[in-house]
Amino acid sequence: MATVRRLLVVAVLVLPLAACGGSSKPAVDTGVSGATARTVAAKTASFSLLISGTLGTMSVQSSESGSVSFSDRRAHFYKLVPGGGTPQEIVLNGPYDYTNANIDAALKDSSVKPWTKLDTRRVPPAQLKSHPDELAHVRAVAYLANGVDHASKIGSDTIGAVAQVHYRGVVDPARVVAAAPAAERTALRTAVGNDYLTKPFPADFWIDDAGRVRRVLVGYRTPGGGQIVVDGRFSEFGVKLDLSIPAASKIQDITP
Repeated sequence: MATVRRLLVVAVLVLPLAACGGSSKPAVDTGVSGATARTVAAKTASFSLLISGTLGTMSVQSSESGSVSFSDRRAHFYKLVPGGGTPQEIVLNGPYDYTNANIDAALKDSSVKPWTKLDTRRVPPAQLKSHPDELAHVRAVAYLANGVDHASKIGSDTIGAVAQVHYRGVVDPARVVAAAPAAERTALRTAVGNDYLTKPFPADFWIDDAGRVRRVLVGYRTPGGGQIVVDGRFSEFGVKLDLSIPAASKIQDITP
């Protein structure tokens, strides 16, 4: 299952998802409706994404943070993946992918350029399909709200001085993909299948006063009995993206 590539340690979070505030008899509410459109309308946002998981006796985790555009292919983020090591830094700017993929080798050999550059327009389509779309992986968090028909209002919270309403609903992956712009559906379908499930699954949403997605929390069991928890958060809507990269002398072009 492709989900395994982004597992994290399940620590405080447990399944089923616990309510945060609210009443014992949540009223049916449609507050999640339209949240994706309002979030995407902000054009950009800062984000954090934590995915935790256990498979048998193995627990692993990865986390990401940075800033992302909802309107075009631009993002700048950092990743900590299972196994630790040097944090990965990735800059996406239009068709170009820049990463510090060679940083460890460069620390041992000064002749190695620490960064790589890839022009995705020159990569065969079959090869591109074999690599997860990092941008869709982050954007999927905001798009999940489109897959909810009805949501129950759990309560209200103030997180980081931001008032938010907590909802719970069931996400239909097919609706998530169908509601997305046509150009993004293929990548979004893969991202949702990788990180979540291909069948409907429960999710918790926190929506701010502007009706935007602030947090999404999803927990589920894998067919093999493992547990996965995905915790995605957005903040600083409209933030200016920093797409600066090192000097050309520090970058190796790996375009085919």
